[in-house]
Amino acid sequence: MVYSDFERRLLATYFSVVDGPEHGDVYLVRNLPQEVAATLNGVYSRSSKSMRDQFLDRLRQGLEAQGRRLEDLPLGQAAGDVLSSVMADKSGQFLKTYAIDHGHNSLREGSVVHLAVERVSQLVTRFVQRERRCSFEESSTRYISFSAETHWRDPDVTAAGGDVAAAYESVLADTFALYTEASARLLAHLQRVRPLQPGEKEAAWQRTLKAEAFDAARYLLTPAILTKWGMVVDARTLCDVVTELRSHPLAEFRLVGERMQRQAEHALPTLLQHAKPNAFLQALQRELPRLAAELGVAAAAPHRGAAAGHTALLAHDPQLDDRLLASLLYEHGQVPFAQLLARVQALTSGQRQDLLQQVMAARGPHDGWPIGLEGAQPFEFEVLLDFGAYRDIGRHRKGFQQQQTLTTAHGFAVPPLVEEAGLAAAYGDVLERAAAAQQRVAQRFPLAAGYVTPFAFLQRVRLVFDPRQVAYFVELRSGPEGHFSYRQVALDMLAHLRRVSPLFAQFVRAREGTAFLGRLDSEMTADERRRRRMQAAGDA
Repeated sequence: MVYSDFERRLLATYFSVVDGPEHGDVYLVRNLPQEVAATLNGVYSRSSKSMRDQFLDRLRQGLEAQGRRLEDLPLGQAAGDVLSSVMADKSGQFLKTYAIDHGHNSLREGSVVHLAVERVSQLVTRFVQRERRCSFEESSTRYISFSAETHWRDPDVTAAGGDVAAAYESVLADTFALYTEASARLLAHLQRVRPLQPGEKEAAWQRTLKAEAFDAARYLLTPAILTKWGMVVDARTLCDVVTELRSHPLAEFRLVGERMQRQAEHALPTLLQHAKPNAFLQALQRELPRLAAELGVAAAAPHRGAAAGHTALLAHDPQLDDRLLASLLYEHGQVPFAQLLARVQALTSGQRQDLLQQVMAARGPHDGWPIGLEGAQPFEFEVLLDFGAYRDIGRHRKGFQQQQTLTTAHGFAVPPLVEEAGLAAAYGDVLERAAAAQQRVAQRFPLAAGYVTPFAFLQRVRLVFDPRQVAYFVELRSGPEGHFSYRQVALDMLAHLRRVSPLFAQFVRAREGTAFLGRLDSEMTADERRRRRMQAAGDA
């Protein structure tokens, strides 16, 4: 299409390329109201015109309906205000008709918002961040000292008053007081036993010590501690998240859901109309706990004191090596999978080893595993680990994850550094008192008791990862700069992998070095990387 000079200048405001090539015409869509952008994306399936031409057609129609011409539009920033008044209503009606009334949910994925969610508990944070279809960034308990006493008080517990409210408050007061003291004492201990060595950079050394101190001290934090995070999410996913939150029994969850919806509606006034409490989700929250109680599986025999976590392999593909090799070759062959699998199974172990070696030989240090390595039955693990470590493992949302209701019944983990620094007795006393108080809260408010279940207490989690994700998890989380608890989970997974699939396991690059030295190396390397980036930016 040949554009006028005015059309060309107008299009340049909203599309990065005005006159594209005959083939591979790729351009950035920018500065448009979210629902307008989603509409333009949605009409691809109903028109042979380009997005630029659809934009001009719809804008012209909207202006003509107001008795105006396209050329009457101001250019630049002022034009954006007109777009909202001229196109947004029509876009909203289109999206309501197709995305909502007709159920074409993919159209909602064309609208994306960036929300900042601040001063909310770790409990609601973990619930929202289970969602696999959006991106999150959260305050780190490793790099940030949670020095302010900012906890969520569940309003139902507060309204109940009496012993249950006092028990809730006692956990927050006791654990946070020792967290504050332990953060300082652990750092001082590390400075004494690991003084700065020649050749080490002081800034990197200090960051390393603080990270290790916070890693241990955070075991005394509770999910009631307030945090903050950013969320980039499409309208379809946000609608699901808000519906789940507004259907939840806990008051904070409903409140956060309502506020997320209210703010997102500034950008997406149409697409969140169906985000409201859902009767089926509410019924599940009532019926599943009742059924678990009837079956006698809703509670565990309590374990007092310190306890060790473990990782169990529940299920795996007994033909894993053969199926993965067949999956790698599948796209490059022309025979049915069963026939390809039989051909691989007919190879000797040495031939299979050589085949995979040839596939993986060129893999660099930052290269992912080939996607074909997803093509086997997944591994299913059950992990008993502290909640603090699960906060990091929970970021691996590509796999299926289930976490049981937070409890103090499985005992608590003791970070080695706490023992080394002579804090084990005080740490154990505080957590024993916290467990008793948490159980008093749980008798009446089992979900709200999660707010006062310190990070140190072990929780049972089910993880279902495909083989490629297992390899990625082990390689990333076994790094010596990582947290000692999830490092152990990664190494336990690798041990299971070596037992059931030695061919596959030998290509997993696990790292089993010393934690402190690995973390210090990482921090010093980070300084050097930052220096090179700054120098490159200056040269540019």
